[in-house]
Amino acid sequence: MALTGIAHKGAVVAIISDANDDVASALAASLEARGIQAQVAASAPESATAIVFLGGLRESIDDGQALAICHDAFAAARAFAPYASEHGGAFITVQDTGGDFGLRGSQRAILGGLAGLAKTADLEWPLASVKAIDLERGERPADQLAAAITDELLQGGPEIEVGLRATGRRTTLRSELSDPGAKELPPMSVLVCSGGARGVTAATLIALARKHDAPPKIALLGRTTLEDDPADCVGIEGEANLKRALMLAAKARGEMIKPAEVGSQVRRVIARREIRHTVDALRAAGSEADYFSTDVSDVTSVGRTLQTVRKQWGPIDAIIHGAGVVADKTIAEKTDEQFNRVISPKVDGLHALLAATQGDPITTLILFSSVAARTGNVGQCDYAIANEILNKMAAREQRRRPECLVKSLNWGPWEAGMVTPALKSYFESHGVPLIPLVTGATMLIDELSSTDPSIEIVLGGEPKRASISGESQERSVLVHIDAKTHPHLADHAIDNTVVLPMVQVIEWFTRAAEAMNPSKLVRSCRSVRVLRGVTLERFHAGGDTLLLKCSAPEDDIVRAYLCDPSDPRKRHYSAELVLADALPAAPTGPAATLPEAPGIDRIYGETLFHGPLFQVIREVDTVSNRGIAGALDTTESIGWRGHWRTDPAALDGGLQLALLWAQHCLGGRSLPTGLGSYERFEIEPRGPLQ
Repeated sequence: MALTGIAHKGAVVAIISDANDDVASALAASLEARGIQAQVAASAPESATAIVFLGGLRESIDDGQALAICHDAFAAARAFAPYASEHGGAFITVQDTGGDFGLRGSQRAILGGLAGLAKTADLEWPLASVKAIDLERGERPADQLAAAITDELLQGGPEIEVGLRATGRRTTLRSELSDPGAKELPPMSVLVCSGGARGVTAATLIALARKHDAPPKIALLGRTTLEDDPADCVGIEGEANLKRALMLAAKARGEMIKPAEVGSQVRRVIARREIRHTVDALRAAGSEADYFSTDVSDVTSVGRTLQTVRKQWGPIDAIIHGAGVVADKTIAEKTDEQFNRVISPKVDGLHALLAATQGDPITTLILFSSVAARTGNVGQCDYAIANEILNKMAAREQRRRPECLVKSLNWGPWEAGMVTPALKSYFESHGVPLIPLVTGATMLIDELSSTDPSIEIVLGGEPKRASISGESQERSVLVHIDAKTHPHLADHAIDNTVVLPMVQVIEWFTRAAEAMNPSKLVRSCRSVRVLRGVTLERFHAGGDTLLLKCSAPEDDIVRAYLCDPSDPRKRHYSAELVLADALPAAPTGPAATLPEAPGIDRIYGETLFHGPLFQVIREVDTVSNRGIAGALDTTESIGWRGHWRTDPAALDGGLQLALLWAQHCLGGRSLPTGLGSYERFEIEPRGPLQ
């Protein structure tokens, strides 16, 4: 399956990288060899209809350089946004974090943020095709890396996140439900928490102090400077009343004060009051607690503050990093200043905390991430990047500290904190559940006392991609077929013309439906109809392109179509795909039996036209008017190249047996024009089938 915007006629692919990058040059040559115009550029040119950002493959980089690469990718996306929003095209990020998006603990964890950018771009640009590729370099030369990227772009499928290991293994990501289990809360003597003096983080800390048998001493770090309330605000409660008091006091003094300044003063008053309330609540729960005004993104400031904490309470053994801000704007509208303001508290803040506690016996490290990192979110590319970085840095820290409890909690939206009343209404209208404060606090305690070894955890439910973006529409992907991408199809030819087999279409439908509904699996493919057969006239001369379309699911039913890309109304195939949370176990019991009858000695020849890679019938045991039985090869045993969701070779063998049976009963050749249902089970067959 080729990404729309890459394989269409007239596509211009800009490969963003250094001019002396061997992989970029090799990728341009590889795409040109497939008939796709490509050029290497330092930034996104106006002529580009597709962008491939290769910055994440740069070798020998430190965390600061990796963060700069994330900014470069954002700049490329921002430059490409006007075209992508209006016309579509394609946007692809490529990184090397081990081929598994840093889940094993890559030293290049910062580059994990590129996937957050890609997932947000996919939501903001519904007409575009977007992909994040994690390409493990290994020891492979530039031409092999370029070939791996090209193959993924032209035949990899519509999944957004794809890992390509140096071994050739292709992986994609999917969230799975897990049970946290239960054990005792870990001991904590001195806990440092960034961003924990207010809002949701404060609520979790208060619950932790109440639950812990020996509550830790808690140091709260935040940007707000604690001062006494202005005299005009003493004894006044409520935002509206505070604004009124300040306006009246200024008027009495004969001063002119702008509403914006009043609002700013009131926010500071409320923030200071919330901090004092949190400290008082922690102390009431049994913790010694104090607040320290600190720029958490400044390593010097954090270092000085934590030295004060040690003098007051002793070594630090637990960290909760909850600091963060949002500045929601689409990729096209977001400024560098807004981008950096969102990134810094999360990423620089974690760096500062880790640097300032190098000599401390840290046994617990909890990072407050966001579901935006897992799904992307409209207007939050920087927030998604920052939180994806936290996720991957957590995996890296766990690898560095195997005895330490490390968790990166990808929170869904809370009922308080950064969720304003308007945003709350938006989430509710789109079916995204909000986490109550009490529930969220319990979730933190559950994860601290969890027996689940998972590091990156989504809490509060993973929103459906369509729900969080407000989009619920048909998705499309181009399918490019030629002798290099699908060599086995050369053996499915009639009168020297390659004919697209139904089983290949079922495979594409299955892959597309699962990629576009990542929390589901295709349970069955039913009502498959051949509306117009497809002959691949250019199979050996540059390839053919088709358009695959999938509807949004309705009651777990997806409708899929294979169409003419020049006129999508001309449909070649149609089918319904039934989605499920899991596949059922394979049925057991005695196989159907047929009466003894002679088999067929010569299987391939007159009735079956198939070449060697489609000659999957090993033998026909019996054939009669009641049916036919035989032994089949599978896709694996016959040697078809590629990554498969279904077993197309074995399925085609079943259709071939049907043709032989029709020949036996009717005395003439036939071709299948439909398929009632193809069912999938938990364990796909690997050896020969009987």
